[in-house]
Amino acid sequence: MTNEITLAKQQFSDVLDTAGIRILSYVPERVTPPIVIVNSGSPYLTADSIDNEFILSLELVCIAATATNKQASEKLDELIQDVIGALPQYAKLGSVGQPYLWATNNAEYLTSSISVDLRITL
Repeated sequence: MTNEITLAKQQFSDVLDTAGIRILSYVPERVTPPIVIVNSGSPYLTADSIDNEFILSLELVCIAATATNKQASEKLDELIQDVIGALPQYAKLGSVGQPYLWATNNAEYLTSSISVDLRITL
């Protein structure tokens, strides 16, 4: 049986996947953009009520496809817009971070992180 935290992240990922966004809950050995990688946010989990309601914070690392600088910026903006448009009602957009270069596998990709909060019950 899967725990509620893992289940909530999987269900959230499934919603974005259904919207046509390539999403992974781990950093793959080889990154093939465009892709969104789900990381834990900070704080990871906070109480939302006196009962068993919590806020689960996630960081969505949005990695744009390789292209010229101008095209990469446009592709990253498009990916960010697609992710925001696909957020389910139980997800609250926190913020979208400044674009930066993310280096992996001897390549650099234009990237931006989106903070999202999910309301879950444990």
